[in-house]
Amino acid sequence: MFGRVLAASATARGVWRAANRTHVNAGIRHMARYSAPATPPTNSVTPSTGALPATNSAADSGAPPATNSAAAPDAPPHNKRPPGTYAIWAMEAIGATSAFLYYLYLYTDLLKPPVTDRLNPVKYSPHTLINSTPLTSDTTLFRFRTNRPRFDGDPEKHIDEITAQGVWSIDIKDHLVQTYRTYTPVDYKIGEIDDERGLREGYCDFVVKRYANGSLSRFLHNTRVGDHVEMRGPHVSWPYKANTYRRVYMVAGGTGITPMVQLIKRAIADPTDSTRFSLLYGSTTEDGILCREQLDDIAEQVPERLAIEYLVDQGPATVARVGRPDTESVGRLVEGFDQTKDVVLVCGPDAMMHAVSGTRPIGPAQGPLGGVLRDLGFAPHTVFKF
Repeated sequence: MFGRVLAASATARGVWRAANRTHVNAGIRHMARYSAPATPPTNSVTPSTGALPATNSAADSGAPPATNSAAAPDAPPHNKRPPGTYAIWAMEAIGATSAFLYYLYLYTDLLKPPVTDRLNPVKYSPHTLINSTPLTSDTTLFRFRTNRPRFDGDPEKHIDEITAQGVWSIDIKDHLVQTYRTYTPVDYKIGEIDDERGLREGYCDFVVKRYANGSLSRFLHNTRVGDHVEMRGPHVSWPYKANTYRRVYMVAGGTGITPMVQLIKRAIADPTDSTRFSLLYGSTTEDGILCREQLDDIAEQVPERLAIEYLVDQGPATVARVGRPDTESVGRLVEGFDQTKDVVLVCGPDAMMHAVSGTRPIGPAQGPLGGVLRDLGFAPHTVFKF
C-alpha cells in the first residue's frame, strides 16, 4: 500500500514541478547571487610580502571614500528564504494530498457512497426486488438485489465463511406485521466491479409458494418490483463438506426442492467433490415441477452424479410417475443405503413430511423420526429434516 502511495505521489509531483519550473529556477538564481565569495578586507595583509596594501590617498587626507555603484548587494538576513520557497512547499503538500486521495479512490471504498442492499447475518437490512417471475399459478421466483463493496471487508468475509459451511438460508421479514420466515435461496450471484458506483451488484433468488393462510408468502406476492424487503442472513441450515458422504438421498415436495437445488448445484460445481445424489421429487402436476430445467440440465451433464425420479399426484405425465412418496417409491430411492456413509434429506409440505419422516417442530430440534423412513428401519441420525 505504502509503495503505491509513493509511486502516485512521485507522479503528481512531477506534473506540478514542470508547471512551476519558473518559480524554482528563480529561487535558485537568487540563492546563487548571495553565494559569491566575499571581497577580502582592505586592511588584510598581503600573503606574499606580509606588508599592508596601499591605502586610498583620499582616505589618508580625510576625504570621504569614493562609492562604487556596481558593488555587490548586502547579504540577506539569516532568516530570509529565497523567493518561491513557500510556493514549493505548498505544491509539495498539494501533490502528496492529491496522490493519497487518488490512492484511496483506486484501492479503497472510503471515498465511495455507502453500499446498499448488503446482506447482514446479524440484523435486518432492506433489499430491492429486481424481478418476479411466475413459475406456476401460485409459485413465483423472486430476485432480490444483494450488493457488495468493490473490496471485501470483514462483513463480506464472514458471509463467505457462512455460505461455505453448507446449505444456508435467509430470514425475510414482513415489516407490516413484524413477523418473518426462513427461505432457502436457489441461486446467489455477485457480479463484476462497477467502479463508477463503487460496488459489485449481485442477486439472490427465492422460490415462494403463495398460501391462503401464509402471511409471509402473501406479503411477498404482493411486493412490486422496486420495493424493499428486509432480510437477515445468511444462516447455516445444514452443514456440508465435500466428500463427507458417499451418497445423499433426497425426498422433496413442492417448494421443499429449494435446499436440494442449492446443495446439488454447489456440490456439482466443486471439482473436488465426488458425492452422488439421488432425488425423489413430488409435485401436484408435471407442469408444477419447480426448477425442473436446472435439475434436468445437471442430470444430463453428470448422470453419474445425479439421479432424479419425479412423482406427480395426478396426470397426464410423460416423465414422472403418478403417485406419492410411499414405502415403495422411497424404498426404491434408498436401495443400497449405507448408514455409515450415506444420509437422507427431507423437505416439503407438512403432509409429505408426516408421511415420509415425521414433521419437524419449530426450532433447531429435529423431532422424532416417523413415517416411511422409520418403517424402513432408518436410524434418526441418518435423516435430516429441513
